[in-house]
Amino acid sequence: MADPEIHHETQPINQIAIDYTPEACTHCPESNSITLTYDHRGGARWRSTTRFLYGTFSSLIQCPKGNTSGLNFNIYLSSLEGDKSQDEIDFEFLGKGQVHRTNEFLRFRDREQRRNS
Repeated sequence: MADPEIHHETQPINQIAIDYTPEACTHCPESNSITLTYDHRGGARWRSTTRFLYGTFSSLIQCPKGNTSGLNFNIYLSSLEGDKSQDEIDFEFLGKGQVHRTNEFLRFRDREQRRNS
């Protein structure tokens, strides 16, 4: 039996959950954008309220200009967060030295790659 046809459609995130510092996040479903403000309150974390089995995921991350030492801007995909069999892929953008790093966790086994931008 042939595989079903693959559809490449954008599925915007219509609903998000903000785990901490919700006052630092602004979500606009109409433009499919999320703005996070970093200030004295610290950062924030948001996530989709929907689970995805597979697909292609994309994001546009704009890091602030200037000295961002000590800040970590990232996106990560995770299965069963907190479970011992968790799989995870991280894309991190570190302020000091303009480094980007990827981490892959497969059942808690870690592989890391660092690249200077």
